[in-house]
Amino acid sequence: MMPDPAIIAQLFVLINPFSSLTVLMAAHAQGLPVRRLAAGAVLTAFLTAAALAVVGPLLLRVFGISLDSFRIAGGIVLLLLGVETVRRREDRQVAVTSLDGLMSILATPTMTGPATITYVTLKTHEIGLGPLGVNLTVAFAAVALVMGVFALLVPRINRRVVNIVSRVLGLFLTAVAIEMMARGLTGILAPLRAP
Repeated sequence: MMPDPAIIAQLFVLINPFSSLTVLMAAHAQGLPVRRLAAGAVLTAFLTAAALAVVGPLLLRVFGISLDSFRIAGGIVLLLLGVETVRRREDRQVAVTSLDGLMSILATPTMTGPATITYVTLKTHEIGLGPLGVNLTVAFAAVALVMGVFALLVPRINRRVVNIVSRVLGLFLTAVAIEMMARGLTGILAPLRAP
């Protein structure tokens, strides 16, 4: 099973490690171990996403939700998150001050939030658990690399540049959302067009 660059790129955009910078900077300002925070958050987010890859498709069957309906619902959620990312203010404040609390915020919902959950569930159904697991592992390895660089350079990072990159990723997220909704609508409407 070879990794799929397109799936890895889409997962990276959904996880968006650049959105974690605010939390890392808050941890640094409080004298908390930033590298430990970043490593723990990435590991927790990865394990959460892996668990959802197993459980997600089962939940679709339990609740009788069609894949196309889930694509549309997930696309709407992704679209809202993408718009929020593009419009996000740069001066967001982080209220939580404990290491465990910040780690929880980073792991979920920042990295493994509704967008990642939706995508992982759909892709597991489409390509299978094994291939999804390979791509998920590679994507989180890339995220871990970025987070590691952030942890080392957090005092010197230009926050404005990172916010611009995060907004660009948010734009790609909205495109992924529209593609998901279009596929879902096509699947639902196709039987209606049949003679």
